[in-house]
Amino acid sequence: MRKYPRTYHLFYSENGTSDDKKCLNDNHFVGKEVVVTIKMDGENTTIYNKSIHARSLNSLVDSEDRRWIDALRKSKIENNIIDSFRICGENLFYKHTCYYDDLESMFYVFSIWNGDKCLSWDDTKIWCGLLELETVPVIYEGIYNKNIILNEFNKYIKNNKDVEGFAVRISDEFYLSEFETSLNKYVRNTFVIPDQHWKYSKKTMNKLKSGQSPWEII
Repeated sequence: MRKYPRTYHLFYSENGTSDDKKCLNDNHFVGKEVVVTIKMDGENTTIYNKSIHARSLNSLVDSEDRRWIDALRKSKIENNIIDSFRICGENLFYKHTCYYDDLESMFYVFSIWNGDKCLSWDDTKIWCGLLELETVPVIYEGIYNKNIILNEFNKYIKNNKDVEGFAVRISDEFYLSEFETSLNKYVRNTFVIPDQHWKYSKKTMNKLKSGQSPWEII
């Protein structure tokens, strides 16, 4: 099992905590093909052929949201990927800070790994298509351009007010040792995590666009 790496903030990210890491510049993206995706606010979750875990490797399947993810694994993933694969994404079953009422699924994929290699975005989309999994929304694909990316993000948030931020990754495959310079994030200054952790507050389920129960779509 592998713990998902810490994602560094872009130097122009608006928000962050005292223990967050921030890039000094964005030179590592200049001239490269990138994909910019919406950073969704859920529980970072990794799915394997035979198991799942949240950010902590010893997290248990001890709540309805994790039981749903494990049911998704059994329904769509188990025996359909090789053991060296792991699928990483956001478990959006419960509201954390942002509330969603128009989801296609309660799990959105942001990367797929084969050992130490993160698959290219094109291969990620192919695998998600085969496994019938949703990918995080894309707002820009092309040569890295900070101003264009921020402009596209500002367009997105006009219709989607409750947004954490966005992530920039290179389109090509990359290795774990290159993570810091291959994928970074931007968090809005309006994204403020409450003092009380969501798990200890009254739980609110996010909603599917279809109006169905999450259990009906797996």
